[in-house]
Amino acid sequence: MSDLYERYKLFFVIVFIAITGFLVWYFSQIVIFIIVAMVISIVGTPLVDILGRIKIGKVRFPHGLSVAITLILMIMIVFGLFSFFIPLVVREASMISQIDTQKLVEHFQSQINWLQTTLLQYGIIQKGATIESSVKTMVLKLIDFNVFSNVLSSIISFTGSFFFNLFSILFLSFFFLYDSTMMPKLLLSVIPEKYTEQARNVMLRSKKLLSRYFIGLIIQIMANILTYSLGLLIVGVNGALVIGFFAGILVIIPYIGGIIAIVTGLLLGLTGLISVGMYDQLLPMSVKIIAAMLAAQMIDNNIFQPYIQGRSVKAHPVEIFIVVIAAASFGGIPGMIVAVPAYGFLKIVAAEFHSSFRLKKELKQEIHKNSNYGR
Repeated sequence: MSDLYERYKLFFVIVFIAITGFLVWYFSQIVIFIIVAMVISIVGTPLVDILGRIKIGKVRFPHGLSVAITLILMIMIVFGLFSFFIPLVVREASMISQIDTQKLVEHFQSQINWLQTTLLQYGIIQKGATIESSVKTMVLKLIDFNVFSNVLSSIISFTGSFFFNLFSILFLSFFFLYDSTMMPKLLLSVIPEKYTEQARNVMLRSKKLLSRYFIGLIIQIMANILTYSLGLLIVGVNGALVIGFFAGILVIIPYIGGIIAIVTGLLLGLTGLISVGMYDQLLPMSVKIIAAMLAAQMIDNNIFQPYIQGRSVKAHPVEIFIVVIAAASFGGIPGMIVAVPAYGFLKIVAAEFHSSFRLKKELKQEIHKNSNYGR
């Protein structure tokens, strides 16, 4: 059997990878739960360790209670952030609803006429059609009014699945935090014994890398929310906190996150002026918003990102760029988000097993050399 394996080793490796990939795809929801729970456990472990050092008299703080407090604090922080920003989002939606589209069109009628003439000249819209009718047609195509009849059932279904998913992730997170050796033991039980040492090294190094990365990423998001919000407040943008909140979260999307943030910032930042009819201020305010957000992005690109992505993964910017582009072609925006930590993990695996194979090769050469010398 061992001879057969050695002869067709590449074939067995390909089959194993194919089967593993199929199982990951088939049980993708469970895999996502496990990955999210592992990230939560990685981020929460330092706090669990701090609480574990607390002593009440001679009695040490219970480990299970440390884990429960850590999860409760993390949930409170997340829901606290959303509860703070939801009223601001509602206010933005209220301003959008107050926009008088007829006055807006009348104010920009000359520009609309020029644009319509240009579009007709190049055949982008048909003769006899107007920009208004074209936009209405596009909106009607995008909106399926049959969906509204199922809104209530969709909300109920989403709420049920959301709480089920949340419970599943918190359940797994609790046990990953409670017993940090549970997942390593499970993985080691399915790995061939001859690779046990390398697998232990990979898990130890990857845990350190991912801890630095995800904790640093949270710090980066918070810092970006602060810099975006401050920059927009300085230039006098209404809804600066809402824009800063969304822009700060969007930085987790490499490269294109900044572009999406600027477009979102312009749309949200100008709605306040449009809702009160200050159309003459749209151009100056657009320049201010773009300038403030570009300044925040420069701070992020030159200070935050190099210390988080470059140092945590220990990769050259060109490597990260290629990896992100490749991940985008396979998995879109979700692929871009997980590209950097996944690449760091694969680098650890490749380095560990490559060094092992190289050591074996050197040992074989040394043994062969000694055997020839003995003759």
